[in-house]
Amino acid sequence: MNRKGNQKTSFLGGAVLLSIAAIITKIISAGYRIPFQNMAGDLGFYVYQQVYPFYGFMTIISLYGFPLVLSRQLAEIPKKQQATTGFYFVGLLFFSLVTCVGMLVLAPWLAILMGDPALTGVLRVTGLSFLFVPFLSVARGATQGQHDMLPTAISNVGEQLGRVTAILLITYLLMNASANAYQLGTGAIYGSLFGSLTGVILLFMFLHKRGIALGINELRHVSFKQMTSQVSLLLGQSVFICINALILILFQFVDVFSMIHLLQSFGLSEGESYELKGIYDRGQPLIQLGTILATTLALALVPAMSEARARGVKLAVLQYQDMSLRLAFLIGGAATIGLVIIMEPLNHMLFTDIEGAGFLRLLVLSIAPAAVYLTAAAVLQGHGRIRVPVVILGIGLVLKTLANIALIPSYGATGAAIATTIAFTTMAGLGMIAIKRAAGKVILHVTPYMALATTLTALAVVTCVCYGFMARWTEIGIGQSRMHDAGLALMLSGIGGLVVLVCMLILPVFTASEWDQIPKIKKIRGFFIRRKE
Repeated sequence: MNRKGNQKTSFLGGAVLLSIAAIITKIISAGYRIPFQNMAGDLGFYVYQQVYPFYGFMTIISLYGFPLVLSRQLAEIPKKQQATTGFYFVGLLFFSLVTCVGMLVLAPWLAILMGDPALTGVLRVTGLSFLFVPFLSVARGATQGQHDMLPTAISNVGEQLGRVTAILLITYLLMNASANAYQLGTGAIYGSLFGSLTGVILLFMFLHKRGIALGINELRHVSFKQMTSQVSLLLGQSVFICINALILILFQFVDVFSMIHLLQSFGLSEGESYELKGIYDRGQPLIQLGTILATTLALALVPAMSEARARGVKLAVLQYQDMSLRLAFLIGGAATIGLVIIMEPLNHMLFTDIEGAGFLRLLVLSIAPAAVYLTAAAVLQGHGRIRVPVVILGIGLVLKTLANIALIPSYGATGAAIATTIAFTTMAGLGMIAIKRAAGKVILHVTPYMALATTLTALAVVTCVCYGFMARWTEIGIGQSRMHDAGLALMLSGIGGLVVLVCMLILPVFTASEWDQIPKIKKIRGFFIRRKE
């Protein structure tokens, strides 16, 4: 009994470790794009963002997909761990070689489909990233199969730090050498490959220290047909498992293969469409950071909901579900409102000018529904409805594609931003409907949601008033001084955060029992309520 308790504690500790590492790497992954764009410009940023989804797909399946499937297999058949590890390593090595060669050969056609034949060389370099898949995936899966999450966490953070450092350093050196946008994009991908190599080195240091072998010598009697069949099954399971982690990458794929052609139908030249796509891509790190902030706390409650469901405590399930959704609405809504209001000074602060502020406002409107959908998808998985989020995502991707085709030729990048927001809003709505069917109800009590709506309204009103006052008070106009706009954006962000915090403490956004779980914050809230009375 004590051993089981220790295993459970170890597992929970490992899960927390992986969650912390995931948050750190996501913030790093979103944040480095800002200095990269500042150095490479909109055209260099466009080149990198056009090929990044391929690298991003590789990174996610080798972090969240393949390792989890392999670790489950090792847990189910502990007596054949080396053979299973070797089997998957060789199978993934075959998959990675085929994918890499496929990208090298098909790069010219992919570039034409993307609307820019000059991307061929960058795509070929990106294809090399798939060679790291078997090493990253199997090493992580083998250690996770022994309930050791530290190697995965360390390699994840180390890989991101190595990648970001290499990208920024290479970009700086290439800029000094007067490199063009495509050379800058290629250099950034080489930096990403260095990050993957860093991850592999760290993982194999752990494997050597723990005495874990890949077990390749035990594969003498495995047929090629059996291997390809199992690898196909592994790939399908892995993509299915990490589908929610792939959501932003999949939406980027839609834009990558449609926007350039459609922007030219809008009337732009090739060069103009490339640069406008680069400006549009400024929204990607904002969406990524916004959804990270909105979903981190919300998703942390889902395991507790799943445990309550396993114990058959229906009221606790509904309470955790309700709190998760409220957090997603609150933080996602606050991030969306704040970004929409301060987009012009923020754009100048982060990306050197205010170009594209109009359609970027429309694009960041997708943060709130995206956060709600991601939380709803996790809640549905907690209810055992694993396939429903995949169906909803499929509907969202089809809707995004059709909306791009319908809107971009008439409205340009604004149409692409509207298409993204429409798709995520639809997905969030379908997620709520699915939760209603799975749990019987979505909202436990109306009062917290009324308080939430009041909080977001107060945020919008106070921030708008302060923005208007500050803009009139200073003689410098928006877009003329980067330092001025940075100060304005940061001050408004602080004011907005303070408004949300005060409203949370005064208004019944969360119930008394929910506040009881955070004793120190509860004392502060008690002070505010007494002052209010």
